[in-house]
Amino acid sequence: MYDVLIIGAGFAGLTLAYQLRKKSSDLRIAIVHDSSFPLDDISDKVGESFNEIGAVYFDQMLGLKEFMKERYPRKLGMRFFKINESSYQEMGYNNFTPNHAFHFERGKLENDLFDLVKDKVDFYLNHKYLDFETVDGEKHVHVLDRNDKSSRTLKAHWLVDAAGLKKLLARKFDLTHRLPLNHSSVWFRVGGGVNVDDFLPLTSDNPFTTENRSWSSIHLEGVGYWVWILRLSENVTSVGIIFDENMYEFQDLATWEKTKLWLRDNVRVLMDYLDEEQFPIMDFRILRRFATQSDYWVSDERWALVGDAYGIWDPYYSNGFDLIGMQNTILTELILAERAGQEIHQRIQGANRFISDVMRGFAATFTDFYSRKDRWYYICSKYNVDMAVYFPILATIVHNSLESMFVDEDPVFRDRVLFYLEEGGGIYFQLIQLLASDEFKNNGVDGYDYMPLNADTYHAFVPEMDIPYHEKERVFPILEKNCNLLWCVFHYLKSGRNYMDFIKNGAYFAITEQTDPERYRDNPDQLEADLFHSA
Repeated sequence: MYDVLIIGAGFAGLTLAYQLRKKSSDLRIAIVHDSSFPLDDISDKVGESFNEIGAVYFDQMLGLKEFMKERYPRKLGMRFFKINESSYQEMGYNNFTPNHAFHFERGKLENDLFDLVKDKVDFYLNHKYLDFETVDGEKHVHVLDRNDKSSRTLKAHWLVDAAGLKKLLARKFDLTHRLPLNHSSVWFRVGGGVNVDDFLPLTSDNPFTTENRSWSSIHLEGVGYWVWILRLSENVTSVGIIFDENMYEFQDLATWEKTKLWLRDNVRVLMDYLDEEQFPIMDFRILRRFATQSDYWVSDERWALVGDAYGIWDPYYSNGFDLIGMQNTILTELILAERAGQEIHQRIQGANRFISDVMRGFAATFTDFYSRKDRWYYICSKYNVDMAVYFPILATIVHNSLESMFVDEDPVFRDRVLFYLEEGGGIYFQLIQLLASDEFKNNGVDGYDYMPLNADTYHAFVPEMDIPYHEKERVFPILEKNCNLLWCVFHYLKSGRNYMDFIKNGAYFAITEQTDPERYRDNPDQLEADLFHSA
């Protein structure tokens, strides 16, 4: 009898197993996986980079920052380009942000995670999950051994679907539904280090000084699509296209030859560079209309869906790894509390509410986004608005409250954190509506061709990290301050002033819990007088 049986030995399942055993070394855990190890370093999966919340998960929850630093290249944040006829525009960082995010070859990372847990977990490799039923409170999980075609039944207290887009449990309970995005993807890996400096070289007026531009997560932006470039190692680079099928025909990118023609038509500078370098093409993959979500992710019947098995909106910000980190952390607390004989019903309700709120935020982020990217100022404003909720609200909660929210059945602390999550989300929804409005579209603001971002802003957003449980209330002044920050951003954008000036002049650093955003409604001059001089 296992305490936890996990279906799927990918990123989600392996990190969950590692986290559970890290928190409780006597847990009996099994993983059922339909293939074997080791994997090829370049796997058939997409997802080769994580952002700050993924970095928090690996450092704070898993304790694997040094492990990652020894094995994988550190990511220099995100970097955005809009390529014009004879020039380009750029936004990104000169310095690393405080958290350690990474690029990685997906198969290599999953091999490394497998090695970390293989002696602590019972693996059933080359076993296919068939079905389960609950008998006297136990999960009876039926699996097929692919080697000899024999079947067997494993018993477990908890069952977790971490098998990705197969959505085994969501389909069983008819929980999954398609989201209103027709986004699809093609991607390929090349045998060489794609260097953005070679095809988008620094110009004399470009303020970016870093020698590590190519180690950012590169976004080449276009209307209805974006192209990613991820340096996975010195000798391997991932290149992919996410596109809106309402604007581009899937058949025009359905093969490698067609994708080459598409790139030549839409991002010629990149395709010319790849042709000139003659990098070998290592693979070519397709994923169509992937946006799905389930009605909820954890059940009172002690089963759960994590990662893509639960839902995915869009990989633009690598939020899939954020979602896994948050779900695994909550689920670990639930499993350990229930094992200790505690009631967890209210915690399960809170867990479903929390993740549903997060996914509602992703819905605002990605709905009707791709079609609006014809204007550089919109791209810059949209990214910074997204980060003004992602860092100040969500990252603050993950750093300081996520585990504490689910330690107790008493909902008081949890509900207050959820209040701020939903309050911040409500302001964010208004910001997204403003960015989508004709008022914003026609405001005449051009922004700046080159927009350096300040890595130290993270400390303004998240001034404390890993607040201990017995001092957990200290998070509330931070969240209050950051809701004030979001209102200040809203009022400044609403005024028609250049949001990039708000950022360049350090306004984020001047906002406190005592800041009264109403002071700046229809009064951008006062906001600039109060906040800009504090850069």
